[in-house]
Amino acid sequence: MEIYKQALGIYKANCYVLKEEGQCLIIDPGLYADKVELMIGTAKPLAILLTHCHVDHCCAVNDLLKIYDIPVYMNPKDEELLQWHRRVLSIYRPFLFRGPYEPITEGTLQIGPFTVRTYEMPGHTQGSVMYQIENHLFTGDTLFKGKVGITHKDNGNHDDLRRSAERLKDLDPDLIVNPGHAEDTTVGEELAHNERLQKLFEENEKLGLTLD
Repeated sequence: MEIYKQALGIYKANCYVLKEEGQCLIIDPGLYADKVELMIGTAKPLAILLTHCHVDHCCAVNDLLKIYDIPVYMNPKDEELLQWHRRVLSIYRPFLFRGPYEPITEGTLQIGPFTVRTYEMPGHTQGSVMYQIENHLFTGDTLFKGKVGITHKDNGNHDDLRRSAERLKDLDPDLIVNPGHAEDTTVGEELAHNERLQKLFEENEKLGLTLD
């Protein structure tokens, strides 16, 4: 599997194009569909996967759907964000994604040659998900190198993020983290050295939160 990555838009949201056997998946196409097209090249797009529905991660969707007849997968718990205009920069407003979409929740989905394992990870938004494809974990804005997602905007929730963070302990530490912004890392690196993640673990310990 080949992975192409480009930071797009004012907020530099990472868009990923995954290629295998002449086909591809698109994860979080931010602003500028023409740049996503260049990433796709001659591959055949199969689907668009959204880690969450903040505008910087999905504003190229509408234009891409004018070119490619493919489904868009997102968690329906983020549907309310498709209707929100508050705090949206003017450059994004003409491109706000409205749907339709295919609902995706916890579980495994086969899309062409790609096996997609979806983890529901609410916190940054109620519908935030992570996608595991082979040894890569596409975390959206839930987990970054040295950081975790903010929860004080839109439909975020700190307590949900705490519970989601605890699930990371059960994942393979060698998984490569491909985040929604900035550089890549690994699950093990973040479990060991991410101070913000450690603070969430400390809160969970004080509250007696464990996962079965």
